[in-house]
Amino acid sequence: MEALKRALRSGRPVALWHDPPQLRYLVEGPSGMEEFRIPADRTFTCLAREFPALAWFERQLAEVAALQRIGCADPKPLRDHGTPFPFATYDGLHEVPVGPVHAGVIEPGHFRFSVLGERIVNLEIRLGYQHRGVRAAFLGSSLERGRLLAERVGSEPVAHALCYARAVELIAGVEVPPYADRFRLVLLELERIFQHLGHLAGLFTDIGYAFAATQTGRVRAMVQAEIERLSGHRYARNAIVLGGVAARVDEDAARAARAKLSELAYDTSTYIAPVLRHPMVLDRLRYVGVVSEGQAHRLGLVGPTARASGIGRDLRSDEPSYRPFVPVTRVGGDVLSRAHVYLLEAQASFGLLDRFLRELPDGPTAVPVVAPDGEAWARIESARGELLYVVKAREQRVQAIEIVSPSFKNWPALEVAVRGGGLPDFPICNKSFDLSYADSDL
Repeated sequence: MEALKRALRSGRPVALWHDPPQLRYLVEGPSGMEEFRIPADRTFTCLAREFPALAWFERQLAEVAALQRIGCADPKPLRDHGTPFPFATYDGLHEVPVGPVHAGVIEPGHFRFSVLGERIVNLEIRLGYQHRGVRAAFLGSSLERGRLLAERVGSEPVAHALCYARAVELIAGVEVPPYADRFRLVLLELERIFQHLGHLAGLFTDIGYAFAATQTGRVRAMVQAEIERLSGHRYARNAIVLGGVAARVDEDAARAARAKLSELAYDTSTYIAPVLRHPMVLDRLRYVGVVSEGQAHRLGLVGPTARASGIGRDLRSDEPSYRPFVPVTRVGGDVLSRAHVYLLEAQASFGLLDRFLRELPDGPTAVPVVAPDGEAWARIESARGELLYVVKAREQRVQAIEIVSPSFKNWPALEVAVRGGGLPDFPICNKSFDLSYADSDL
């Protein structure tokens, strides 16, 4: 336990799950990833008081593994709606419940605000309304069916399919062909642009800047058309298979995609980038929803959310195909900083796509994957941040699986960001974090 605490003090938790009869911690430190196994039969000692990034993991353990917590910082359930959820109350403050049903097509989630006038003193978030039993659906399924399930975990089918496939391929001990490895990254970067532009368009809509929202939505729609052109599906489903990719893109299609993406990169720089310098946008987004670098470290935030608070960690830095790679960072930690990270990362992805499509190697699209009994984990930098899959295979089936989405790690940041802010600013603050309900409610 002391070795685990030392690692947590110098690094950050990547995952925590129950593998009976033990708890398994993955911690990323200065020297890389370390795993710690702590015996846990019926109880476990909570560490979230000292390491707040573990809080949601520990609440999840109490429900999924039915382990009793000792010394827990927050006894509330995470997803279990059969257990009372005692919201905090404050004398003299008004309670404003929002959700779980929202206007439009937004996913369900409950937000309980404690406010003094319009100033938010506290926010508590309750999820679990999207809980679909995804982990249970994986168990016993074939490895191929597991890939189909992974594509449907959340709103990033490419990232989830790729991360799952890489874990299975590590168990099988196979390397995908160079063409497949490169084309997978093409799809991943297209998905990143699609996601980032979608949330920028949402921000512009929420502040009433219709022109900016329309231009951003137009470029996003054209990016989706390129996803369909290259993969055969608007969301690139079934494009990634175990051992590689489903089909090859010929030179003419790659050349046409490069030309179109070049146009869209120009439109992004011409019509979207200047928006973030507009006085109205600065007035609405700057200094709103601040998460400091220290808070981001303590909460273990990942992805654009962390990079907007000055934490320059991007898993793409570890991939040879991306090098040289410099993560996009900002230090403001506010809505404007997060918007800048989305924009700059989208622009960088256009440049990466031009290089990847220009340098597509020859060779096969896939290799056979026959996985022996075993276990492996893989993680990638999805649009939202660090995504982790731990897969245990037995007799060509999924025996056990653990999925840690970036949204699962970043949801607690929203509670911190809104404190002291105005209640009318909540929608843009919420939108700026790019959080998914579904892939947090596994």
